[in-house]
Amino acid sequence: MKPKSNPRHIVQLVGTLNAAVWLGGAVFFTFIAGPAFFDPALEAVLPKPEDGVAARFLIGRFTAFQLSCGCIALVTMTLCWRLQGGKFPRAQGLLLGGILLLIVLGMMVLAPKLNALHELKYADYFDVKEATKAQSEAAGKAFGSLHGLSQVGNLVVLLGLVAQFILLWKEATQRKEKFSFRT
Repeated sequence: MKPKSNPRHIVQLVGTLNAAVWLGGAVFFTFIAGPAFFDPALEAVLPKPEDGVAARFLIGRFTAFQLSCGCIALVTMTLCWRLQGGKFPRAQGLLLGGILLLIVLGMMVLAPKLNALHELKYADYFDVKEATKAQSEAAGKAFGSLHGLSQVGNLVVLLGLVAQFILLWKEATQRKEKFSFRT
């Protein structure tokens, strides 16, 4: 017995696996890898502000990972739509667009501001000569607020990824056509 092959099912599988990897990576980064840099047990190895420098490096890599997963999600969503025919999957498209918009905003707007504030906060370490003590303290406060905003954005993306995975899983498991088996 062998099921008929259907390219749409293969694309759905790739899309669902991509969503699972993307969600798993986001959960790992958010709750395990990211906080590990700031764990007091690692302070001897990564003292302040070097913990932030290491975290910024990892955030850059994580952003590239997320954009790669987002591109795969766009391609698989488009292929499924074209192979299936019918109306464009508006909910999935809007969700994916919102997730990618938040990631790009974080990359293009928040990350450069956070990097500049981090360097100003630790002006002595980064050898920012024109910075005063008051400016460094103000940068530290601004950094805290902006970092909190970026964490909220990250959690919104994480919730969006959960919703994306659920949508793809439901679509992949609720087939509109049955496999026919030949004996």
